[in-house]
Amino acid sequence: MKDFETPEHALAYLMGVYLSDGSLGSEGGLRLDVTDEVFRDEAARAFKVLGSTYGLGVGPYYVKANGEIRRPYRVYERAPYKVGDWLEKEFPDGKDHLPNVPDDLVRDLVAGILDGDGCISRNKRGYFQLQVCGYSDYLVDLEELLDEFGVIMYHRLGGITHTINLRSFVEEGFYFRMPRKQALVEEYTKRYTKGAK
Repeated sequence: MKDFETPEHALAYLMGVYLSDGSLGSEGGLRLDVTDEVFRDEAARAFKVLGSTYGLGVGPYYVKANGEIRRPYRVYERAPYKVGDWLEKEFPDGKDHLPNVPDDLVRDLVAGILDGDGCISRNKRGYFQLQVCGYSDYLVDLEELLDEFGVIMYHRLGGITHTINLRSFVEEGFYFRMPRKQALVEEYTKRYTKGAK
């Protein structure tokens, strides 16, 4: 896994995690309940880099519409709520918009968002695609931000699926922190640098 260069990079990543799948606990502190244990552990690693105390656990079982039983993996910040207090100040109106971060932290912010909500896969024709779905206004902000960095992101008017051009994503130095997703990016990179699309 890619190391966090500084505590600020870890904090930017947790901001993205918060936007995608996180919440603030009733007493304060960032909390994450997800179905991917690796994603949960990457968020915990960011807490550790920041020197913030946290707990790991699992949530109660729930049953999906198709009958599949799931139990979410949980990480939650313990008091003092350093990250939670910071998030409350940075997102006073909730999660509708991206925060302003310095250019050198943008890639970690985006990695936190896409580790949570991004999906990289191959379509029926074998082509790689990178997508993120949702109605949140912050995805409009994300499209504008990525455009500033030369990354193409688009969606159909009224649609919830936002597609990110994977080639521009790679060429501009963006990445996932989740190894499973980043491995697909690296597989794509090997293919297109050999002339494959």
